Amino acid sequence: MAESEKILKINNIEVRYHEVILVLKGVSIEVPEGAIVALLGANGAGKSTTLKAVSGLLKHEDGEVTDGSIEFKGERIHKLEAETISKRGIFQIIEGRRVFDHLTVEENLIVGGHLRPTGLKDRLDMVYHYFPRLRERRNVLAGFVSGGEQQMSVIGRAMMAQPKLMLLDEPSMGLAPLLIKEIFEIILRLNQQERIPILLVEQNVKLALTVAPYAHVMENGRIVMDGTSETLKENPDIRDFYLGLTDVGGRKSFRDVKHYKRRKRWLT
Repeated sequence: MAESEKILKINNIEVRYHEVILVLKGVSIEVPEGAIVALLGANGAGKSTTLKAVSGLLKHEDGEVTDGSIEFKGERIHKLEAETISKRGIFQIIEGRRVFDHLTVEENLIVGGHLRPTGLKDRLDMVYHYFPRLRERRNVLAGFVSGGEQQMSVIGRAMMAQPKLMLLDEPSMGLAPLLIKEIFEIILRLNQQERIPILLVEQNVKLALTVAPYAHVMENGRIVMDGTSETLKENPDIRDFYLGLTDVGGRKSFRDVKHYKRRKRWLT
């Protein structure tokens, strides 16, 4: 793929917290224009830290990109403030459904449009088109709607800002299976119809590989595997440890094989 088609390039970055704790170790990821790329891995692998390095939120946690670079549309952004990065069109939807509890659903959405005040009503109608349930709940305080409706609200709030790149962190967390299915169908429609590039962090690997054509697997602050979703679905380690599928003979112990089969194949 041509260089001009890569909207985001994370180039061999290292990230440290408090100038001492090395969290990311040479991470490289590319997101093509209009694509969904998934970042997979267990808790503590460094996935959310990667998103925060892109959005600039890392600095609010005393974190810093100490090596490598992050480029958005060909310009380096890793030394910029979060506010400046958001003005360029990069928006992170943080895990945990961070709504403003004391505001209504519609007021939460309008807050997202403060950077782009022109055409606010048209964008509100667009959000309601993708999330019709939010139209029904628009006058209800966001703290009193369901978890799924809160997740829809935070995605809709980002849509109000006309994002050029969306960083989506664990959208399925804590939601019922039917709601997860509905939200991911909407995410896929947003990408296909609005052509919004998405870097998706998700622990539900099976679901992530369904919506993202390409994915990276992260462990202990490193990318240990990447490839098309179809290729990763057939990889024995992905099938065994992330998809819950096993070869004949029963499920193997993760502890028993991690330092032999898995590390030998991925890291040597």
